[in-house]
Amino acid sequence: MAERVRLTVPRGTVWLAAVVLSAAAAFVAAAGRVILSADSGAIGSAAAPSARVLADGSAPLVAPSAAAEELGPEDAGTAEASCSIPDQGFGDYGAWRPLPVGRLLVPAGLVQGPYDLLVHFHGGEAARKLLAPAGLGIVIVVIDAGEGSEAYEQAFYGPTALSDLVRSVAGSLALDGGLTEPRHLIVSSWSAGYGAVRQILLHAPTRPSAVLLLDSLHASYAPGTSTLEAEGLEPFVELARRAQAGETRLIVTHSDIRPPGYASTTETASYLIREVGGQRRYAGMIPLEGVEQKTVYDAEGLSIRGFTGTSRGAHCAQLRMLLPMLRDELLPALAQQPAR
Repeated sequence: MAERVRLTVPRGTVWLAAVVLSAAAAFVAAAGRVILSADSGAIGSAAAPSARVLADGSAPLVAPSAAAEELGPEDAGTAEASCSIPDQGFGDYGAWRPLPVGRLLVPAGLVQGPYDLLVHFHGGEAARKLLAPAGLGIVIVVIDAGEGSEAYEQAFYGPTALSDLVRSVAGSLALDGGLTEPRHLIVSSWSAGYGAVRQILLHAPTRPSAVLLLDSLHASYAPGTSTLEAEGLEPFVELARRAQAGETRLIVTHSDIRPPGYASTTETASYLIREVGGQRRYAGMIPLEGVEQKTVYDAEGLSIRGFTGTSRGAHCAQLRMLLPMLRDELLPALAQQPAR
C-alpha cells in the first residue's frame, strides 16, 4: 500500500505549490493511488480492484476515489484543507470514550431510557465536528479503519461485529445509569466506509433502522469489461428493496466523480435504481453544502440523490451532508416510528 502524501502549501506560494503538486500527482498516479488528507485520517482510493480476498473467500469491494481530477494551480493553497470542517468543540458531549472498536460520544444528561445510536464509518473526527455542536441528543460511535474499503471490511468482519459493538456501547453507558439497548440504530458511511456497512448488511440486514451512504458505494468491474460485478452489491440491493417497501430507510448520495478502473458512485446508484424498477427524475439543481442536487429517486423509505461535482471538494461536500440529513430527515422520520 502506498504511503500517504501530505502537502501543506502556505499562502502566497501558489505557483511553487502547483509545481510541487504536479510532481506529487505524477508520483501518486504512477503508484496507482490518490490520497487526500482529511479530518478523520485518511481518504484512500485504489485505481484498480484489490486482488486480495476476505476470510470467507469473497473479494472485498474496491475503495472509492477521493477525486477524479488533478488539482489546478487555483486549488493548490486549499489541497490540505479541502475537507476541513470548523471545530466548534464538543457541544454538550463529553470527551471521547474508547471502545474495543471505535470511539464513543455521549451527550450530557443522558439518563436511563431509550436513546438513538449513530454508528459512522470513515471521517470520525470530521463527524464529531459536524454533529457534536448541533445538539442532536444522539449517542455517536465513529470508526476509522484506515485506507480503502477493504480495511473496513476486515475491521468489521464477521457475524458478531455489530452486536459486539452495541454491547460495548451499552457497557460504557451503564456507567451513566444503566441505559438499555438503543431505540433506533442508524448506520452511516462516507467514502471507503461502506466496506463495513456491507458486512453489517451481510450478517444483520434488518438490524439498522436506517442507513446513510454518503458518496460511499463502489464496485469492481468484471475483468476486461465495464460491467459491474453485481455480487458485491447484492446486500445493498436487498436493503434498497426493503426500503422501497417501507420496511426501513436508506439514503444514498453520490457525486459526479468518475474514478479510473472501477465503478463510480453514480454507476452503483443507477444500478440500485434499475434493480428496484425505478427511474431518476430531475431534482432542480438544489444547492447543498456547495454542490447541487440534480437527480433524485424517492419511493417510500428509499431515496437516491445525485449531486454535481467532480473535485475533491465535491467528495468532501458529501461528508458535510451528514448533519442536515440526520437532523432534517432521518431523526424526525424515526421519531414517528416504534423502536426496533
